Amino acid sequence: MGRTKSCAHKNILLDLQRIMANPKIDQNRLKWLPKGAKHSQSGDVLYFVGCLPYFDVIFRDIKAKTLETARSVVRILNRADIEPVLLENERCCGHDLHFTGDKMNFEKLARMNVSAIRKTNVRKVITSCAECYRTLKLDYPKVVGELGFEVLHISEFLADLIENEEIELPSAFKEKKVTYHDPCRLGRHMGLYDQPRTVIDSILDTDLLEMERNRENALCCGVNSWLNCGKLSKQIQLDRLKEAKATGADWLITSCPKCQIHLKCATDGELPIKRSEVNLKIYDLPVLFAKALHQEKSKG
Repeated sequence: MGRTKSCAHKNILLDLQRIMANPKIDQNRLKWLPKGAKHSQSGDVLYFVGCLPYFDVIFRDIKAKTLETARSVVRILNRADIEPVLLENERCCGHDLHFTGDKMNFEKLARMNVSAIRKTNVRKVITSCAECYRTLKLDYPKVVGELGFEVLHISEFLADLIENEEIELPSAFKEKKVTYHDPCRLGRHMGLYDQPRTVIDSILDTDLLEMERNRENALCCGVNSWLNCGKLSKQIQLDRLKEAKATGADWLITSCPKCQIHLKCATDGELPIKRSEVNLKIYDLPVLFAKALHQEKSKG
């Protein structure tokens, strides 16, 4: 329509995606793997990491620590006796290019990622990013046709393990009060509301505290595709954090690295309100679950 928006962070994140759309780019993306982690060149399950290694560098000033999510997913899969396939030259899923209208580069990324995944002959692809999940599952088939593999969000995978009693967890976090933020892409776009809650409930001995606006009515984290991140976005984020704090929760859990980044960023620097109104520990879901596994292992 000829309309343009203001790109946040000096456009570096969208430019990075365009760089990855170049087929000549050769990345080394596996240096983040934790010591002792097991992965494979082939198998049934592939973990699509997304841009977590890049976010970890770009947002180190707010201590986003997004690679904790990737490391946690690998530890969880290893605990389930799965050595996930990882792509050394995996590229961004292209979500932001798709939503900002760069159809050409989005389709390049879609074809390269799907081609690389198909070569591994995996049956399932697990993502820990709500946007990667939506993009691979919903948008890629419109570009490449039938994928030839199933796409699962990590919350779906874990919920299945728990419901089928394939993994046992005690109430690892006693007397911790927790609330959950529904990411737009995972919830409203893809309808995954129960699975993250099943995972959280499995490691708590108290009930999950729901915010006033939850599930399909949940408030957005305030930014889409790294566009227009300004005062209005920060107000939305602070409103969401106040709503979380009002539940009486100690921890705020989400299932999207961008939500985690945006909500942490909102409390960086001076605030127009008392910090105590929005002071919460923010966790990505796989990180919390991996901590529960570690606690159980330590007790054993």
